[in-house]
Amino acid sequence: MGRFQPEVIKAMAAYGGGVARSGRVCGILTGAVGMVAGLYGCADPQGSEDPRLKPLARLLVERFEQLTAPYGGADCRDIIGFDYNDPVKRRWFQSAPDSTRRRCEELVCDMAVCLSELLEQNRPWPAE
Repeated sequence: MGRFQPEVIKAMAAYGGGVARSGRVCGILTGAVGMVAGLYGCADPQGSEDPRLKPLARLLVERFEQLTAPYGGADCRDIIGFDYNDPVKRRWFQSAPDSTRRRCEELVCDMAVCLSELLEQNRPWPAE
């Protein structure tokens, strides 16, 4: 935590718009799960991951599904309500104050709180 890793940011660059604008799995969820994997996963192919990794990632998925239920699903296209490849709708989404982008902003905040709570309850680092 508290470390800026440009290679991680770069690796996540294609996740916007539901992974490369496909409208599929939301980048908010993949980012949160990526954060958990970065903290609890294992970089050594011969090593083993923290046994909390998969259950915590699953909790994030379940929480995200609850948060996105009002939109009909957890995929990007469900949340924003249109095909992100449509350039006219995408411009509206990116610039209009009344666009469904507000949903994404709220979900980012909600998932940040959820992630913070999970990490506080399951510290991957020693307690101070």
